[in-house]
Amino acid sequence: MGKEMQGFLVGPMNAEDFLQEFLPVTKIPDNTFTSGAFDSTISARDEAQAYEPFINTMNTFAPGLSFVDSHLYPDTNNCKKFPFQVKPDVCVYSDGTSVGCNMVTAEVVVEFKWSQTHDAFRERDDGSSFISQTEKGIDTLGQITSYTAAQLTAQYRTHAFSVLIIQDQARIIRWDSEGAVVTSPIRYNTEPHLADFFYRYAKASPELRGVDTSVTPASDEESDHARRRLNLDAKTRMLKVQVPAEDSSLVALIIPAPVAMGLLPVGRGTRTCPAYDPDKDRIVMFKDSWRVSLPHILPEGETYKQLKAANVVNVATCIACHDVPSIPQQLPQSVKFSSADWACPHDTLTPHSHYRLVLDVVGEALTNFPRSRRLVEAVRDALLGMYFAAQCNVLILIKRSPQGCI
Repeated sequence: MGKEMQGFLVGPMNAEDFLQEFLPVTKIPDNTFTSGAFDSTISARDEAQAYEPFINTMNTFAPGLSFVDSHLYPDTNNCKKFPFQVKPDVCVYSDGTSVGCNMVTAEVVVEFKWSQTHDAFRERDDGSSFISQTEKGIDTLGQITSYTAAQLTAQYRTHAFSVLIIQDQARIIRWDSEGAVVTSPIRYNTEPHLADFFYRYAKASPELRGVDTSVTPASDEESDHARRRLNLDAKTRMLKVQVPAEDSSLVALIIPAPVAMGLLPVGRGTRTCPAYDPDKDRIVMFKDSWRVSLPHILPEGETYKQLKAANVVNVATCIACHDVPSIPQQLPQSVKFSSADWACPHDTLTPHSHYRLVLDVVGEALTNFPRSRRLVEAVRDALLGMYFAAQCNVLILIKRSPQGCI
């Protein structure tokens, strides 16, 4: 995953500018930092000896957060689909969690390395890439990317922060659907930026932290009824979300909580699931994704509406769709800073917008057919739809979702 992520990293951004941009002091009181605060951390003999003093010191700067040594406690409940153990060195929580790793509630993950050879980044003055090209460095990049992937797929978030510590230096990373913005190295024992980051994070609103506040926990009554209608296990966590319909009314849906998956954080991040509409007692298809935000690419809901208006056959009806509203700091930021003077070379980044869609038909995976005739019929219906769409000059982009459906 490290090699896949290399082209989407934007940096190194000045740490003070990073904090002012993503956790602005206009909304958060200032912090007091004393040089030498992390003496006991950087003097540790090895990585494992650094966790406790780091946690103890950081608790004084961010008393509203819980810093938990999780390096021996992998998240085996939420990350079962990963081929490796998800166990960051330190997990940061805001709900009082005091033991282990839980990617459903983790706010920030901190990874330590006690040798420069394991640094995912490097300092360059010649304008070349600031990403390490060594095998150990790429492994570290893959490791921190996979932890963020677990967090972003296990939660509904607009973005996430993580920290990489290489003995006496740290970098803060902001991840979103377009890429990741990385700070310049912070000598956190003499510079205030890392302590300031957690101080500001502790006092920041959920939106600034990256929490998607448009998704909320469903009530017990809503959850029980939705689980029965969706035929879900009684322990499935249920959430609630609203999507505006064409008549400006809100379609309220009860949906199952997402499952952590090892997918690269960059891209559409498509999540689909059957959802329960309690107002009309019906099951619909809910889709949450980060659509490519370019002028020549029509939002998916608009494409469905054009197909319906042209009477194209075998097309689902779009019940509701919209670009999810958010504060400026919740928008993807990687493209915005990709052309900054300080940004080292990287791949061309693609702008994305948070988008939701509700359809009246719940599709089934093409692998779930009782006999070959059903598969042939599905392909025939899709081809007919494409044929009539072409006759009406409506462009259809066929793609395969992570769930295996068209």
